[in-house]
Amino acid sequence: MKILVAHPAQQHSYRLAAALEKAGMLYKYATTVYYKRNSLTALTAGLLRGRFRVKARNRRCGEIPNRKVIQFCEAEGLLKLLALNTSILKDKYRRIKYDTADRFAEKAAQYAVEHGVDAVITYDDTSPILFETLKEKAPGVIRILDMSAANILYMRSIYEKDIQLAPRFEKRLREERKICWDPFTLERTERELKATQYFLVPSDFVGRSLEYSGIRREQIFHCPYGVDTDEFSQKEYGKLNPGARPLEFIYVGGVKELKGISYLLEAFKRIPREQAFLTVVGKYDAADEDTAPYAEFVNFTGTVLHSEVPRLLQKADVFVLPSLGEGMALSAIEAASCGLPLILSENTGLEELVRDGINGFVVPIQSTEALIDKITYFIENPGKIEEMGRKARETAEEYSWDRYSDNVTKAIYSIIGSHDPDFTKGGLTGREQL
Repeated sequence: MKILVAHPAQQHSYRLAAALEKAGMLYKYATTVYYKRNSLTALTAGLLRGRFRVKARNRRCGEIPNRKVIQFCEAEGLLKLLALNTSILKDKYRRIKYDTADRFAEKAAQYAVEHGVDAVITYDDTSPILFETLKEKAPGVIRILDMSAANILYMRSIYEKDIQLAPRFEKRLREERKICWDPFTLERTERELKATQYFLVPSDFVGRSLEYSGIRREQIFHCPYGVDTDEFSQKEYGKLNPGARPLEFIYVGGVKELKGISYLLEAFKRIPREQAFLTVVGKYDAADEDTAPYAEFVNFTGTVLHSEVPRLLQKADVFVLPSLGEGMALSAIEAASCGLPLILSENTGLEELVRDGINGFVVPIQSTEALIDKITYFIENPGKIEEMGRKARETAEEYSWDRYSDNVTKAIYSIIGSHDPDFTKGGLTGREQL
């Protein structure tokens, strides 16, 4: 079995490729930016400083042999990262992103055809040309889409409701998720879904979002992500004494309305500072008008390296994420791994992980009142934090990357074993298989 994993960016593609390599199924891993000897990425890293150099040197995976890594459109990939991280090319980022994705897709499709691979796995928002080309020129190649996020055709209805509920944050949300209203990206999404035969999803929420667009359950295979429980180690509760000071609630993900930040900020505006406060970890601009009224109620850290996040989590008390929609919120699993109770919205892709009152709480999306209710619970019951935090840690230990590796390998075996190009036969669904 020869499987090509192709991603013009990164996400969790290293984990997938490493799992297939371990199972003896990985033929090649194709990407744009990758740190290996004599690559343009390695040369560029030598010119960078600070966190950008660290990030460039970490753009690699030790579990994937270098001989199995191939790079297409590397210069364009580096240009895209430059546009993403600087103001110089900010206005051109979208065009660079999709131009790079399409050129990468063309090269990956050509490579798959020329080398006679059996299956190609790629990622949402990158793949229409890749799968359409394979469907036409090599219909025998199995086409699998790894859906890291919920279907944007489904999410658009949620965002439109949010605009009515949180008008102050409308501009932010439309900027963050402009793809949900852009005819160009909507058309790409429809093409991508139509050309895909099977889907890997991290959660029931993503599966439901696909069914919204007519994808059948037998096409969907569930492979929850994992967490590095050594990196995100359990905190020491005794030193924190939560009953003798204001509680610290922490949110990780930047100031983004797509993650429900407006409802969280409004909640802490109404919580006395002497009882509790909120730390917001991630990108933040003090000049933004929509967040300015909340600056005195919230601690904004600004951008931090991922390696700094465990320390921030371990000194906090409770993790909260009221997201409007996630594939599977890795930040929440990382917080659970550090021993923090969770307050999560029903759309974080983790509703099956949280047991109400045991390791955290699930709340409705777009509800400040629901957030205040659960925040107040911990203020009034600080003794529950350690008990629930330890249960959260136990839950996180069940979501290891080894388990993800086993699940995704089983899913691929199942797809290959029961593959029918026309979907004329029945069979077990992804949920039943795993």
